[in-house]
Amino acid sequence: MQTRACVQCKPSPIQPTATRCTFALHVRRTAVINFQLHTRNILRTPARDAQRLALQFSISLWAAASIAGCLPGTRPVIKVALVAPFEGAHRQIGYAAITAARMAVRELNSAGIAGGCAVELLALDDGGSPAMAVEQAEKVLLDPQVVAVIGHWLPATTAAAAPVYARAGLQLLSTELPDTSAPDAGFSQRFAAANGGAAPGKFALRAHAALLAAARCAPPVRSAYSTTP
Repeated sequence: MQTRACVQCKPSPIQPTATRCTFALHVRRTAVINFQLHTRNILRTPARDAQRLALQFSISLWAAASIAGCLPGTRPVIKVALVAPFEGAHRQIGYAAITAARMAVRELNSAGIAGGCAVELLALDDGGSPAMAVEQAEKVLLDPQVVAVIGHWLPATTAAAAPVYARAGLQLLSTELPDTSAPDAGFSQRFAAANGGAAPGKFALRAHAALLAAARCAPPVRSAYSTTP
């Protein structure tokens, strides 16, 4: 499956900010970045943690927008899909996540830094079910305006849906710390960054460089944590 073409894009002024949240970004032919999420904090103080999450979402959404790119003089729409449990036992996670994602989309659009594009959020409910996660992942692929996916917030649902996105060459920001010994579901590279300590920061910088290279249509940067040479 071919990946989506990239064009020259505007650099982003947003700088990574240290938070207590961690995620993973799976990028076909670029990188997978891991950031760790503390679910208990979201359940206890959703408003406060949603604000922190919004900063990380902004960075990830910018990366997706930069890689996709938009033509000068136009303002086409690109979408980022958020797939999360909005029903069932884990619905609180989903509603905290969508609050943060909406904040990030507003921030991007008001700043006008998403490569000249207008960013929209597409929210889908996987109910915390691996079977529904696959079904919703396939629905995401039906929309050609989707450039990246945020989800699925649970290890089982993320593992079930990841191969669907990998086959389509669609970027995945997975929201739990993945098992590094597990198969990479078809993604070409993986980067990890966790809060605290200097060692993970090296991989975060490598991942950031790889995303910038992709935005400029340059070859991906080699990484010590990459799953491919």
